[in-house]
Amino acid sequence: MRLVGHHGLASANRISMKLDEVSAMTPATVDLSQVDSTVRAQVLQTLSATGLSEQLFLGDLYRLFAQGQFSLLDLLGPNAESLAAIQELEEGRGVVSASVDDLFADLHAID
Repeated sequence: MRLVGHHGLASANRISMKLDEVSAMTPATVDLSQVDSTVRAQVLQTLSATGLSEQLFLGDLYRLFAQGQFSLLDLLGPNAESLAAIQELEEGRGVVSASVDDLFADLHAID
């Protein structure tokens, strides 16, 4: 599940919150009406297999986000422009600069 990434969100060692601690961290109600029912069912099935409740999952997600250990980029991944730049670098077509000043001059140059 891409959401957990390298943070190990479902790790039993990291999930030690009590339900009352989660309730204090998250809104009393979360509107999930915009979540596709099939997607939510898949998430709930995965959570169930790990022994994690939806409430604990959301509580841990809130905590990770608040602590800066999780960002929306973890969910979204790189956009098309970033993917093209990554591919360019992997193909050896990146720009090499002799200094930081040269790098910034190149970045600000009008093509």
